[in-house]
Amino acid sequence: MPHRFFPRPWTLVLLLPLACKDPETAAAQKQAVQVQNSLSEGRDALTKGQYVRAISALQKAANAAPESVEPLLLLAKAHQGAGNPGASILTLKQAEGLLPGTDPVIQKQLADLYLGEGQTAQAISTLVALRNEGKLPNEDILALARLQARQGQADEAFTTLERILRDNPDDAATKTVEAEILLMKGQELLAANLMDRVLQGTPSFTPARLLRARYFLMSGVHDMAEADLQAVPAEDADTTDVVAMKARVLMALERPAEAEGALRKLLEEDAENAEATAWLAEIICAQGRPSEAQPLVDRALHLRPRFPRALYVRGRVLEEQGDARAAEDSYRFALKTEPAFAPALSRMWRLHLKAGRKPEAQEVLERLMGLGEATVEEKAALANLYAQFETQLPRGKKLIEEALKREPQNPEYLRIQKALDKATPKKKKAPSGPIIIRGRR
Repeated sequence: MPHRFFPRPWTLVLLLPLACKDPETAAAQKQAVQVQNSLSEGRDALTKGQYVRAISALQKAANAAPESVEPLLLLAKAHQGAGNPGASILTLKQAEGLLPGTDPVIQKQLADLYLGEGQTAQAISTLVALRNEGKLPNEDILALARLQARQGQADEAFTTLERILRDNPDDAATKTVEAEILLMKGQELLAANLMDRVLQGTPSFTPARLLRARYFLMSGVHDMAEADLQAVPAEDADTTDVVAMKARVLMALERPAEAEGALRKLLEEDAENAEATAWLAEIICAQGRPSEAQPLVDRALHLRPRFPRALYVRGRVLEEQGDARAAEDSYRFALKTEPAFAPALSRMWRLHLKAGRKPEAQEVLERLMGLGEATVEEKAALANLYAQFETQLPRGKKLIEEALKREPQNPEYLRIQKALDKATPKKKKAPSGPIIIRGRR
């Protein structure tokens, strides 16, 4: 006997009001129920990471309720999760068109998407507009100032930061960003003093510890960088930022096994961590094991398809395998997503130099200098190019003097210093002896 469906009592209770209403009202109520069901399904799919299902359900909700913003906001998240930021941007703009004025939540989401797409100028413009309207919270103001500084807009970054400094000049987070901007401007002494003051007042402030550790690492003082990381509070010691910086320092100290172990431990606790996966791939590749690093790179790019660090590490693997052209393409993809991504820039100038493209190498090195990301080695390489081109010689001398303070007996640095001296025009000596002034007859 075939199974027959008998409506449950509570179903009849819900259907009775619909039957008693006129057809137009019943249709409207039915549509509202359908929208809510689609929204519920979309939220559930988003939570589970099932983005294709989420897009299908939320598109139905958006079509059924064209004047509602909520389905569009959720749909934008689904498109982003599915790796389609372009569709996410268009959906957010559609949602914004339904609202009067400028919605800060939507604008902030748009800025994040622009950054993910490598449209940094558009992201900064969006955030600056929110800042000027007073719709940007302090945390986002600090992020904007840092972003502006990393694009070489140090003066604009200070303008953004002043809005917080006026109200709370001793805030540790604000002072740390100020120090970061000073580093990017090349004012290392002022930045170092400011970081010291912040950590004297708040020794447990992890962002300042990380910034000073990075400063020590870039300056070649690796043991001091490690000491700062060891002073990070226990509750922050296992975060991705801290572990990644620890791995960088351990590699500089030539302790790769410890660096690899720290990252593997982090991944044991969070297997979906794309950043830690990419860092581990980089550490393994740096130890001469590119074939072992490749699956990790693929995994990181699966988790975050446009992730700059994963694209950069893919380039490192390709370099190790002898494919310089493909490696350069991978670095360019990373820089398209994040134009100020220093590791990719650090590889690009080397590839330019190796291919005989010296002007391009100089341009990239100057970009690293402007970002405050140039190592001592890179400052010396830039000074060497200045000597070869016989340009910006005073700046080149300053750079090589800084490098020689770190390594006074480095033969390459001494050679560059001599080349700069040789390229510098000699001042004409003033004439000696009596000066004879001839008069007219």
